[in-house]
Amino acid sequence: MPVQENAAQAALGVNASPESQLAYFSEHALPTALIDLRNKHGYVNQVIQYCETAYLTNDKAEIEAQTKEYLTDALGAVVKDIELITTNLSAFLDLQAESIASLTPQLDLVKNRIALVKANHAQSRLQRTRRNVVASDPEPMKEALGEDEIAEASKPLPAYERVGLSERLKALDDVGNCLSKG
Repeated sequence: MPVQENAAQAALGVNASPESQLAYFSEHALPTALIDLRNKHGYVNQVIQYCETAYLTNDKAEIEAQTKEYLTDALGAVVKDIELITTNLSAFLDLQAESIASLTPQLDLVKNRIALVKANHAQSRLQRTRRNVVASDPEPMKEALGEDEIAEASKPLPAYERVGLSERLKALDDVGNCLSKG
């Protein structure tokens, strides 16, 4: 990958910025390599058609040897184009990763500034609400009851008398609306 980055720097200048290198790869190097690969596809198809027609009309052994040679050359060129594309794409992705990594400190700074602004805003709102609250006198402390006051406030409970459920329910007779006539 350093070879391809050097090629990008050579095409753009020795001290090319990462942004200009990214633009070079996205606008020139990658599209050109893909177009070359597409052209090789057409060339391979032409070689195949020539070999098919020549095989039917000429010496088969000679055409077979030519076909192997042509296809070996064509496939070698395709492999070189694929290698160039992968190298360009790798360098392009490395530059993008570096660009994203360089944004991390800036994003952290923005995040910290936003947190500071939020804290300052919350503090000012809290101070405004505190100013609006009228200070009132605190309630005086209550003292514990003395023994005389406890005795007076504490009356013995009456003894519990058990009453059956039917007697308790009789108290509810003739309360509310009755739907029956009886």
